[in-house]
Amino acid sequence: MPAADIEEQLQYAVEDGLIMSYKAVAQKGSNVGLEQEGYRIAPYDDEDISEKGSHDWYCFNCHKAGEVVECTECWRVFHVTCAEEEDLSDNFICSLCKDSKKQSRIKRKALNRLLGFTVIRLKDKSKELHSFGGHVEGLNRFIFNYIDLNMMEEMTMKRRYRYLEQFFADARTILHNIFICYGECGFIPDLAGIMIRDCRYDLDEIRQCKDCYHHSNAKPKNWFCQPCRPAHDLVFAKQKGFSYWPAKVIKVTQEGYDVRFFGSLHQRATIASSAIRPIDISLKQLMLKRTVGFNKAMKELSLHQQLLESAAQDTDEQSGAENDPDDEPEKEEQNEKLAKVHHKKFHHKRHRGDDHGCDSSGFKSPSSRSGVHEDSHLVSSSEDQVHAGARVFSTSDVAVQATKKSGRPQSRGMQTEEGEKSATVTGCNCDVKFSRMFEEYKNQIEADFRVDKERALKELEERLRKDCEEDKQMALSRAMTSVQREVESVRLQTEEKCKEEYFEEVKKLTDKHKREISLAKKKQWCYNCEEEAMYHCCWNTSYCSIKCQQEHWHHEHKRMCRRKRN
Repeated sequence: MPAADIEEQLQYAVEDGLIMSYKAVAQKGSNVGLEQEGYRIAPYDDEDISEKGSHDWYCFNCHKAGEVVECTECWRVFHVTCAEEEDLSDNFICSLCKDSKKQSRIKRKALNRLLGFTVIRLKDKSKELHSFGGHVEGLNRFIFNYIDLNMMEEMTMKRRYRYLEQFFADARTILHNIFICYGECGFIPDLAGIMIRDCRYDLDEIRQCKDCYHHSNAKPKNWFCQPCRPAHDLVFAKQKGFSYWPAKVIKVTQEGYDVRFFGSLHQRATIASSAIRPIDISLKQLMLKRTVGFNKAMKELSLHQQLLESAAQDTDEQSGAENDPDDEPEKEEQNEKLAKVHHKKFHHKRHRGDDHGCDSSGFKSPSSRSGVHEDSHLVSSSEDQVHAGARVFSTSDVAVQATKKSGRPQSRGMQTEEGEKSATVTGCNCDVKFSRMFEEYKNQIEADFRVDKERALKELEERLRKDCEEDKQMALSRAMTSVQREVESVRLQTEEKCKEEYFEEVKKLTDKHKREISLAKKKQWCYNCEEEAMYHCCWNTSYCSIKCQQEHWHHEHKRMCRRKRN
C-alpha cells in the first residue's frame, strides 16, 4: 500500500476514534531532540458494552471481517465459505454449539479434574497466554469475548465444563482473540497455534482413555500399573534394535499398534503388527535377554495383572462408588428449588390446617392423601406453578419435604405422631401437632441456613484473599516491569552518550597524533643520540653536537661518509 494511502487511512481511524494521534520528542537515534508524530490505540471503557452488540464482528475460523452469518445460540459469526454447516438459514447453528450438545461419557467432576491437568500443561508451555495484551493494552475494544488460560483454570476449579468441546471452544477463542490483536504472524500467534495443537492432542488422549490421562498426570504410586476402564490389551512389542518388551496397547491404527512400554521411562511408540506377540507367549520363544530394565518391566507387568484381577472382583463395589453426588449438580439444584417452593407454599397455608388438614372425624381427606403422591414427584423452578392449584398440605408432606431438604430420614418423634394420628379416630389435635412440627422444621431450616452461611462466608473470604493476592502480584509485576523498562531506557541512553563521548575523544587524539607526526617529519635528528640535529654531515646524517659527530665518525661513519672533501 502506498504511503499516501496509509496516511489517509490513519487519519480516518483517528476521526472515528479508533486510534489517537500524539507527538513526542525522540530520545535516541539520529532524530534525538526532534518532535515526531505517533499513533496508539484509543482508550476504551469496558462499561460501555452496548456498542459491542450481541455477536462478534470477525469470522471465528479465518478471523477476518466481511459478510458473516450469525449463530443463533452463541456470539460467534462465520463467513459463508468458512462455515462447516450446509444449512445457512435464519436458524443457523455453528458446529461448536452442535458439538456441545452431544452426550458426554465422562461425569462432570471427573471431566473438570482432567481438564485441570490439561490447563496446567498448556500454561507451562505458553506463559505469555496466561493473560495477554488484549485485556490490558486497550485492544479489548476489538475483542468480543475475552478469555485466557487463567480464566479457563478457574472454570475447571469451579466445575463449569460439561463437555470436552466446551473446553476446546474456549481454547479456540483465545486463538481467535490473539489473531485479532496481533495478526497471523509473530511470536504470540505462533505460540497460540502451538497451544491449540497441544490442546487438541490432550483432548484426544482423554477421549482415548481418561484413566491413562489421569494416572499419567496425577502420578500416584505405581501409576502405570493402575488398571483402566476398559482394560488395555497386553502384548510383547519389539522396536528396531531392541528385544521384545511388555507393553500396553493404547490404540490400533493403520500404521500399527500404538503401545506404551512397561519399565522406568514408560516410552510410547507405534509398532508394526508383525513385531507384536501375545502376552501369554513363552519367554523362551522370544529369546529374551534378562537385563535389569527388563526385570523391572516384568515386575510392573505382574503388578498390573494383579491389580486387574482385584479390580475385576470389585467391579460391583466400584460401580456403586461411581455414583458421586457431586457429579449430578443439576439434581441438587432441582432439590434445592423444590425445597424452597414447598417451604413457601407451606408458609401460606399454615393457618388453614384445621379447615383442610382433616375432617370432623379426624381422618385425612382424599385430596390430602393424593397430595402426598403429587408432592413426592413435584419438580418445579417457579413459584407461580406451585400456587396455581390450591392443594392441601398434610403431615406427610412436611416429613417428605424435610427429608428432601436435609437429606436425613425423618425423626422418630414425627413418625410416632403420624402413627398416633392414623390410629386415632376421634378427637383431632392438629393444632398442637402442626405447631410442634412447624417448630422442628423451623429449627432444622435455621440450622441448615447457619451451616450454609458459614460455608459461604468461608468461600467468599478465601476467594477475596485469592483475588487480593492476584491483584497484589499483578501490581508488583507491573511495577517491576515499569522499573525494568526505565532502567533499560536509562542504560541505553547512558551507553549511547558514552559511545558518543568515546568516539569524540578518539577523533581528537587521532588528529593530535597526526599533527605531531607531521611536525616530527619536518625536522632532522641526530644519527647518534636521536636528538634534534643542527650539524649536517652528508645526505642522511646529521648531529646535534660536535661530540656526537666525533663519536659516530670514529665508530663507523668514517668508512661510509659520502661528503665530498676538498
